[in-house]
Amino acid sequence: MSLEPKPIDTSAKQAADAKASLLLRKAEDSYAFPVLDSVGNQFARSLRDLVRALGAPTVNVERAPAVQMRFADWCQDVSPGLFWRYHAPPLKGPVLLAATRPLVLQLVDIFYGGKGQLGSEREELTDAEERFAARLGRDMGMQLAAAWKAGIEPELDCVTSDPAKLAAVRADDELLVQRFTLRGGVFEGRTILCAYPQAALRGIAGADPMPEMRDAPAIDPEWTATLNKALKSVRLPVRSVLARPEIPLVKLLSLEVGDIIPLTIPRNVPVTVAGRSFASGSIGEANGNAAIMIETIEKGSDHD
Repeated sequence: MSLEPKPIDTSAKQAADAKASLLLRKAEDSYAFPVLDSVGNQFARSLRDLVRALGAPTVNVERAPAVQMRFADWCQDVSPGLFWRYHAPPLKGPVLLAATRPLVLQLVDIFYGGKGQLGSEREELTDAEERFAARLGRDMGMQLAAAWKAGIEPELDCVTSDPAKLAAVRADDELLVQRFTLRGGVFEGRTILCAYPQAALRGIAGADPMPEMRDAPAIDPEWTATLNKALKSVRLPVRSVLARPEIPLVKLLSLEVGDIIPLTIPRNVPVTVAGRSFASGSIGEANGNAAIMIETIEKGSDHD
């Protein structure tokens, strides 16, 4: 009796392999996570927009490829720095962000109307700086969640300058680390690091494909046209800062009704839409009203 070989269902095997490779790929006893590239690109754009909205409109952000390193080495790379830990289901471990202390202090100075200059070195943050760091951490967490497109949902649960307080991560634990480098002005070369414990990422390797990698569904042209029409009628707040005067504290405390604060208005002023840098223009007059003439439209490094 002859035995004929059974046909192999190659389509099912290819589908399973494709699904697994979206997040996890194992080769030569090491792991790679291809989806982190697209997440990192989106997070870099979000960081750029966040820093620009804080008051640094010329900053760009570069993303480096993810590298593997021990938790202890990662902490040393940032020290002295500030760490943010996020609970991020369905990951079976935390997501970690870190930035050097000078970067945080420069962002605080910019946020409160300064030019990003560093003061004297000190170990402790002021109450205002701690509040800003917590707010910055929450904002970065939302940007990270958006970059994952509902894949994970980071929730900030710790802000500290002491890496020993980052519970659930041991010194020898392996992390996949993405480095985001700021370019431009006083922030040139400053970095923000995002770290994922490898064990936590492997735990969700069998999760459903990310939305952006699924087969595109059929699009209803009528529905698309209706949506576009509705979006075009949405009203967005447009804002421009004409001047940022700086005066000594002693003079500020002595101001009285009728005193005058001199302003120096630059030729070009920034224009923001919904908190994001949009354009720059010159101040003038139109139909008897003060107005701004748009001279340049902002474009990021990726022209998005």
